[in-house]
Amino acid sequence: MTSHKEKSMIITQTELIKICERFLTDDLSKEELMQFAKTVMFDEENKYECEDELVEEILSQWDDVHLQHKINKTSIENLKNALEKLN
Repeated sequence: MTSHKEKSMIITQTELIKICERFLTDDLSKEELMQFAKTVMFDEENKYECEDELVEEILSQWDDVHLQHKINKTSIENLKNALEKLN
């Protein structure tokens, strides 16, 4: 955990569901989705923390240049549905 005064923002499965919803309603572009993932994954100031390994895995896939071609409405809809079943 972080030891400095400023608290980390915890990225939860619920937050990812909200991000998926924003993507599906065109409030968030694919580029913004990928940039968000990169920001969280390469956060050197500990501003962000993943709730669990599943959240971390999803964000790492969104940031992976070899998997980004798979980011589309269908895959994000499927991911959102899977996350909702877990919550």
